Amino acid sequence: MKLGNFLRILAVTLALSGYSAWLLSVRDKPSAAPQPDRFIADIPLLNLVQAESLWQQETTLFVDVRSPFDYEVGHIAGAINVPYEELEQHLPELKTRLERATAVVVYCQSKDCGKSLWSAIRLRQQGLAQTRIFAGGWNEWVNGGLPAQRSGS
Repeated sequence: MKLGNFLRILAVTLALSGYSAWLLSVRDKPSAAPQPDRFIADIPLLNLVQAESLWQQETTLFVDVRSPFDYEVGHIAGAINVPYEELEQHLPELKTRLERATAVVVYCQSKDCGKSLWSAIRLRQQGLAQTRIFAGGWNEWVNGGLPAQRSGS
């Protein structure tokens, strides 16, 4: 190999190394702010601990999107019932209350129920950016022994 070719290769290598080092130094650093574990459609998914923590805050509103019958059988204490199928017709009367809440937590029966996802997407479309999904829903809440209201109580 000729000395001239060797020097060109060395110069290119040094230039690329320098560029790489510079790029690593100016790259955005990850923020230290805690982030929710998971998101769906840019909506935070809450685990049981996170849901209970929000439930303890007076400014949080839980929205049960199951049927009125399921709601009557049992629901998260303090939750309001807005069945998924009736969400559109109830939105105008509930919008002010939803907007006042610092967090709106939507839930249905379990993680296999898609009603909470579709309801949360609809609420986000209405400008309610504080909407969250408690994917475990009623089943996880009651199995966790957390406060619930049941028919007749």
